[in-house]
Amino acid sequence: MLKKEARKKFLQLRTLLSDQKVIALSKDICIQWKNSLLSQFDSYHIFLSILEKKEVDTSIIIKHLWDNKNKVYCSKVDGNALLHYELSPETILKKNTWGIPEPSNQSNLFIKNIECIFIPLLAYDFLGNRVGYGKGYYDSFLQKYSSSIKVGLSFFDPIDSIDDYANWDVPLDYIITPTYSSSFPIEVK
Repeated sequence: MLKKEARKKFLQLRTLLSDQKVIALSKDICIQWKNSLLSQFDSYHIFLSILEKKEVDTSIIIKHLWDNKNKVYCSKVDGNALLHYELSPETILKKNTWGIPEPSNQSNLFIKNIECIFIPLLAYDFLGNRVGYGKGYYDSFLQKYSSSIKVGLSFFDPIDSIDDYANWDVPLDYIITPTYSSSFPIEVK
């Protein structure tokens, strides 16, 4: 499947989810994460959800990370790049022009090491190739943190293949859904 087709299909599938279903599935994803080895790191970079687009609600994972005294970071779009910020309960968030919550009361920082990065996505395939919104922000960011574990969160199962991924697209290491967590390549059952 081409990225453009996958974007259209999975954006449409998300619109069919009720707000209650998004919350329930997001809680299931958090349970899958907590039951995996991926919950054993000290530092995490996590995306802040656009709830209007029915993204996985990461606030559930974030609360668990804070409760366990983990280092938590998030991003803010700046031109063609992502700037990074420490995320704490005191962080004030404001939505940008795309509806993405971003820190507004802190200075950005350079993060030398991030153990685990949660990545937003619309679709993914059995090899870990992912489809995002198409701006390329995360691919640029992930190239700088090649040793970090890259984790996608999705309500849905993989598609067979993404036929037009590019050599600069950074694949996922793991996927977490409401019913499983898996490394790549995912074994076909």
